[in-house]
Amino acid sequence: MMGTLYGVSVGAGDPQLITLKAVRIIEACSVIAVPRTGGENSVALSIAEQTVDISAKRVIYLDFPMASDKDILDRAHSVTVKQLCTELKSNDVAFLTLGDISIYSTFCYIADSVRTAGFNVEVCAGVTSFSAATAALAEPLCLGSEELHIIPYSSSSIENSLQLSGTKVIMKAGRHTQELISLLRSKGLAEHTKAVVNCGFPDERLYVSIDDMPETPGYFTLFIITDRESRNEA
Repeated sequence: MMGTLYGVSVGAGDPQLITLKAVRIIEACSVIAVPRTGGENSVALSIAEQTVDISAKRVIYLDFPMASDKDILDRAHSVTVKQLCTELKSNDVAFLTLGDISIYSTFCYIADSVRTAGFNVEVCAGVTSFSAATAALAEPLCLGSEELHIIPYSSSSIENSLQLSGTKVIMKAGRHTQELISLLRSKGLAEHTKAVVNCGFPDERLYVSIDDMPETPGYFTLFIITDRESRNEA
């Protein structure tokens, strides 16, 4: 009997944020698929290990390159799909992803190909990094009829996006964090920006002012911009 591929969101760092549904799925699957880049240890796997006993399960690693070249990515995705389909011929597989699997996750590309190959795919939602970040800051993400915009720093229209009304969440700045901070200052948004570094992890850091941030705050840095105060003062 063919298995099912489960896209399992493990939440935003803190193992206590993994859902009961995610735990149930991981417990039920005999194979755990772990995406990784550069062969490093998987953060998603470490979260799962703190909530579920996976000692009797088989863990397979899916290697994804840190690349933007479409041909390189397509080849990597093809290899991953073949790995998963081989497993799915006789096993249910839990594919682990940080945060929520619908937010900028490679799984979405993989899932389409696995479905095309004739296998069932199910998705388990999770706590997003920006939801966890605003909880850590003890502030609302959006109120009333305020708009919410989720913007990757790599967006070609980021300067225009920063002019949108409501709350802006800037993700995936990575090693370009200082460039983003300079851009926010040039747009007069620094005083309306807060940041969370390594949200949900033991070394989590909160910044109510980006002026207090170090030169290299960390890869997992998320920025939240709100014009709420400026509108209330108007």
